Amino acid sequence: MRDARAFAGALVVAGLVAGTAADRLPEVRPLLRGGYFVLQADLHVHSFLGDGTLWPWDVAREARRRGLDVIAITNHNQVLAARLGRWLAPHLGGALVAVGEEITAPGYHLIAVGIDAPIGWQQAPAQAIDEVHAQGGAAIAAHPTLVFWPTWDQAALRSLDGAEVCHPLTYYQGPEYLRAFFRRFKLERPHGAAVGSSDWHVFRSVGLCRTFVFATARSERALVEAIRAGRTVAYDVGGTAHGDPGLVALLGTPPALPAEPRWQSLLALAARLCALVGMAGVLFLRGRAA
Repeated sequence: MRDARAFAGALVVAGLVAGTAADRLPEVRPLLRGGYFVLQADLHVHSFLGDGTLWPWDVAREARRRGLDVIAITNHNQVLAARLGRWLAPHLGGALVAVGEEITAPGYHLIAVGIDAPIGWQQAPAQAIDEVHAQGGAAIAAHPTLVFWPTWDQAALRSLDGAEVCHPLTYYQGPEYLRAFFRRFKLERPHGAAVGSSDWHVFRSVGLCRTFVFATARSERALVEAIRAGRTVAYDVGGTAHGDPGLVALLGTPPALPAEPRWQSLLALAARLCALVGMAGVLFLRGRAA
């Protein structure tokens, strides 16, 4: 019995060691097109200390695995987690973290990217956008489905920097509503930014929908400047490219996600099996001993 328990414990330890060894991040090199860094970005991500399930630095590491250069952590009506992520992620090998907030009001949701302090939600969207701009940030309409349309008046649309035209909702609702809102937005802001975001909390993949940002540098400030200048491309769920036609042509075929080496995936599988079998053995043998 003692030998069996020792073997089960060894399996658990082996699983932990193998899992740590398999946790290697891919090398992500941003594309260079026309003198710009083309940053693959997910500008609407939630984390722990909010309503996401991973710590902000862990989300940044997962973003690297998904081939992203930058994420904006945008918890509801707070920036604490985003500021922690911006500070720690570079030391842990994760993607660049921009400080953001999902300003969550009864009639609209607004993504702020590149801010330092929370923006109040008890105000009209045009006023909230003005506060985002006063902090040097960019303002993006979050998942502007039909229920939010009445709040987005002309003043708000003219102040917006971008709008989500690709979002996981469209995988089962279809892309029509976000496309229609984006056309309406572009009538007021012809150079407004097209944005694709995952709105990640727990189940979907970070970067499932993403934005290709044509930035002058790999920094939060350059990211915000590019969004406000409308230098973005996003592909919606129907495969339609949105953004300046010149940038769409410059980007060409979007890059594939980084492939995990076979040895790494096998090692990760072995780690899970060792840990699961070992823990099952420990629990079973503990019950027998009792």
